[in-house]
Amino acid sequence: MILQALVNYYERLTKKDNVLPAYGWSAEQISYCIVLNDDGSIHHIDDIRLAQQVKNKTTYQPLSLIVPAFPEGKTSGVKANYSWDNTAYVLGVSEKPNKLDEKYQLFWKQVQELDATHSKALQVLQKFPAFWDIHKQEYADWNTKDFFEKNIIFRVLSLGNQFVHDCDEFKKQWQSILDLYMGDLSSGQCLIEGKMAQIANSHKTIKGVDKAQSSGAFIVSFNKSSFESYGLKSGKNASVGTIAAFKYVTALNHLLRRGEHNKQRLKIGDTITVFWAESANKQTEVEAEEDFLGNLINSTSEETASPTDGQETQSLATVLQQVAQGIPLQKLRPDLNPATKFYVLGISPNAARLAIRFWYATTLDEMARHIGLHYQDLHLEPQFGNGLPEIWKLTYATAPIYTDNGKQKTDAEKISPQLAGNLARAIFTGQLYPQSLLSQVLVRIRLDGIVSSIRVSLCKAVINRDIRLSKKNHQEIPMSLDIEEKNPAYRMGRLFAVIEEMQKKALGEEIKATIRDRYWGAASATPALVFPMLERNMMNHLSKIRKTDSYPYGKDKKITGQKLANSLDWQIGQIKEGMETSYPKNLNLQDQGRFAIGYYHQRFTRKIKTKTGEEIDNPVTGDSEVPAQNTDVPA
Repeated sequence: MILQALVNYYERLTKKDNVLPAYGWSAEQISYCIVLNDDGSIHHIDDIRLAQQVKNKTTYQPLSLIVPAFPEGKTSGVKANYSWDNTAYVLGVSEKPNKLDEKYQLFWKQVQELDATHSKALQVLQKFPAFWDIHKQEYADWNTKDFFEKNIIFRVLSLGNQFVHDCDEFKKQWQSILDLYMGDLSSGQCLIEGKMAQIANSHKTIKGVDKAQSSGAFIVSFNKSSFESYGLKSGKNASVGTIAAFKYVTALNHLLRRGEHNKQRLKIGDTITVFWAESANKQTEVEAEEDFLGNLINSTSEETASPTDGQETQSLATVLQQVAQGIPLQKLRPDLNPATKFYVLGISPNAARLAIRFWYATTLDEMARHIGLHYQDLHLEPQFGNGLPEIWKLTYATAPIYTDNGKQKTDAEKISPQLAGNLARAIFTGQLYPQSLLSQVLVRIRLDGIVSSIRVSLCKAVINRDIRLSKKNHQEIPMSLDIEEKNPAYRMGRLFAVIEEMQKKALGEEIKATIRDRYWGAASATPALVFPMLERNMMNHLSKIRKTDSYPYGKDKKITGQKLANSLDWQIGQIKEGMETSYPKNLNLQDQGRFAIGYYHQRFTRKIKTKTGEEIDNPVTGDSEVPAQNTDVPA
């Protein structure tokens, strides 16, 4: 089903000119072009990489070009491409000396075997080895690590900007080589297309998945005899036609391509999620639906957002909210077909192979509704950032935080791969969030002491979705401070925030450690052991606050110590009203999450509504800003 859907996607895209390469060709990352004189000597070398600005730093990315390539690609051993390849084959230079001369000789043997009678480009290319000598001083800069393993193509100066592999005579001969290759393959029934075809011995690699092998990884492969059956060798154990294998690999590599213009790719932890549409609609209509869904998923992605995206992001947030509330997508966006079929594929690296984390067939309407519900479950007030939390950043809330040169950074290596895949599945299918997400977030809050907006919103999302889907007789946690909420854990979180503020006001804002640093873990898990002691200290802090003349309050404001103490005391009374006289001995994971949410609401809500509807200043908030996950995270 997965491979068949990818083949159909390839066929849909090939109806557009030059979107995907034809059979026997491949989109490869090319870094340099050697420009030749008519005698085969080097005129100069063009660096055709693209300069990109990433975090005020210029990086150079290879240019994606369509070049000739055997459908099965390279696996092990020595196998050269025609007219292009990496430096080991083209120039005989590499950081890895293994079989270097054999690679170089094979590449140029293939070039010499081409019939150059009617092609000046091929004639010039065949003269190149006579002039090339890596030991010459003029080529010393080419024998460096920065140059090694980069892909190289050729063009002839007198023939203009046409690359050698694009000349008509080469294309004609390359097709003949492909025909011979096809003739050597055995035939059988293709499991994807259901018809007789030449069966692929091996499939090309999938690229664009972080932490997989640099040369790519496989979805279908048989690299050990223990994986083979019935005496069949290699790819014959999965009877896939060579053309069908080429199509699914090419389509998936297209979906996995990196770049700001690709909104059909989303990275969550080590899991890469891609999606695409299958529809009988016009190509332009399907693309509009894919763009719409891509914008919903990537609207706040670090790779795709820009300072001018504010209005668009707000518009998308409104659509998500309305879709989550059950308003039909067709009513909100009549230009889209809500019944368009979509596929969602989650993959992650596993050495030389790729693991399928999830596969999901859905419709545009259902997909949009699930994403809307995800944001609704996450929604928290006060809000973080510009509104929508980035999907790709959510798993970083479960990772340890460390300080490097004064900056807080996230140790992304510690993110659980299984958690990332399960989180992505929950977002796109509308199923339960993994319970491990809640436990890992709570562990990080306890260890790091950072009660960030993203961490707290994840607590809320896990708990509320569990309540809704399991149909428990519990009330969902509110998105903003609710003074009527009776849940003891939520109220204890609020109480903890007020007591912490009393401590800071009594002892000074610059104290080295607050009760949050020292007692958060115990207060949120075993409150009966901690809160009685905290309350005793609270009375001492209140007394000290009353004796202080004034405190800074808000922007350019001051409040008397007596008035601040009275306000804090009122908050304590309001929170404890209706609570049990004794604190519970233990709180389960969900109640520990409620504790964190109650703390966050009380700590960062600037205005509190009383029972009579009156809005008053929250004495706990003061000058506090809503904390996001204040760390540098890798894209």
